[in-house]
Amino acid sequence: MKNRISVSTKDTIYLLDPADIMYCKCNNSTTTLFLKNAESVSVSKGMSAVEKLLENCGFKDSFIRPHQSYLVNRNHILLVDKTPRYFLVLSNQQKIPVSVRRRKAIMEIIKISN
Repeated sequence: MKNRISVSTKDTIYLLDPADIMYCKCNNSTTTLFLKNAESVSVSKGMSAVEKLLENCGFKDSFIRPHQSYLVNRNHILLVDKTPRYFLVLSNQQKIPVSVRRRKAIMEIIKISN
């Protein structure tokens, strides 16, 4: 089970491969992990706890934080839509907002990864 994270819901413990996580969305103290197979898992953890899990299994550099409420797997980013606001468009066509404060840093990360 190397490089997998364990996340718990009320009824289930999921063992997830971080590469299968497309993005995470936080709503207060609940974070929903959206998987590439179109499933989602909601856990009672904040975004920083999910980031820590990913960091502990060596996947911290694979994920970027374009917005306070989102954590995105950079391997699933297809393009950056710059009109009228900045969005990251993922391989499932999901649009993730990029906050004004984080825009410059996100663009640098994306340029470096190419």
